This record gives sequence, structure tokens and C-alpha cells, in this order.
Amino acid sequence: MDDETDAANDPRRMLDLIDTTRREAVRRITGRYAGLLVLWAIAWGVGFGALWLTGGVGGVDVLPTAVGWWIFAGALVIAIVWSAVVGIRAGSDGIRGRSQLQGALYGCSWTIVMVAAWGLISGLQSNGLSQELSQLLYPSLYIFLVGVLYLSGGAVWRAVPMYILGGFLIVIAVVGLFFGAPTHFLVYAIAGPVAMLIVAALMLWGPVAPGAAERS
Repeated sequence: MDDETDAANDPRRMLDLIDTTRREAVRRITGRYAGLLVLWAIAWGVGFGALWLTGGVGGVDVLPTAVGWWIFAGALVIAIVWSAVVGIRAGSDGIRGRSQLQGALYGCSWTIVMVAAWGLISGLQSNGLSQELSQLLYPSLYIFLVGVLYLSGGAVWRAVPMYILGGFLIVIAVVGLFFGAPTHFLVYAIAGPVAMLIVAALMLWGPVAPGAAERS
């Protein structure tokens, strides 16, 4: 309290206090989104790994078909819901006004886009989309959309690691299609989590991480 009172009487100290508060808020937000990437890496590894191990769908007949799909869906739902929660709660990390609104809208956009993607593919299936193409389209479309969301988030907050991850995920979604079913499940289960973990590490300890300038 005394520091705040002194800062109010000293413009330079006031600026330092504002800058310190901003840096602390950025660190909290960065840590939260890095944790979110780790969660998505786990969800992808578990979800797509389960599909790879699912009989009649993947490359190894270990899990019943229904169990594999339920594991995949459950992992994605948990990650999607938590993504929305993180985006909404970002407004409580010392960020107000326009940035707070951006965080809330961005968090909600994950749920909106993913639910819309499910509806889009369901509509295609009801109009004759084959089971073979559905197995290719479902995961690749979701990965593509996640990549687009990360691209947009990186552009909005000028977050280079997030933007890079978005580009990687879009590439992974497209490349995986050329491997065909069921190998694309294995590609997604490995390549996606690896990319997310690398970017999470960059966000926390890389050259563009908060505090990197102070450490150099």
C-alpha cells in the first residue's frame, strides 16, 4: 500500500508500477495458456491414440469400436470446455476493457467452432458421406479448425508461439490426410502433441517468453 501511495506521488514510480503489474498479468496469462497447450497435447495423444488402437477403425485391434470413439470424444470435450473456461477467466488476470472482452470472445469461439464442425460433418453424413471418408474428415477438420483458432489468437494477442502452432497444426491436418486411414490417427497422435509441447516450452522459456529480455 505504501508503494502505491509513493508511486502516486512520483510519476516515474507510477509508470514502473503499471509496467510491473502488466508484466505479472502477462506471465499469469502465458502460464495459463501454456498449461492449456499441455492439456491439449494430452487430449490429442489419448484421443487419437485410442482411435489408432480401436478395432475396425485404427491400425491395432485392442479397444472395442465404441470405447475408442468415446475416449476420443471425451478427451476432446474436456479440452474444448477447459479452453473456453481459460479464455473467459483470462479477464480476471489483471486485464480489463478491450483485452478482457477479447479473451472472453476467444474462449467462447472454441466451443462455437467445434460444435459447428460436428454439425457440419453430421449434415454431410446424413447426405451420403461414407464411413471411410468420415474417418478421414472428422479428425482432420477438427485439427484444421484448432490451427485456425490458434492463428487468430496469435494474431490478436501478437503471440508468436501461438501463431506458429496454428500454422503447424494446419500443416499436420493436411499432411495426415495423405497417409490415409488408419495411419492418420497415429500421425495426429504423435505430431500434434509434440508440436504443442514444443510451443508450450517456447511460451514459458523461449526467446519470446515473458521475461526473456530480463534473462538475456
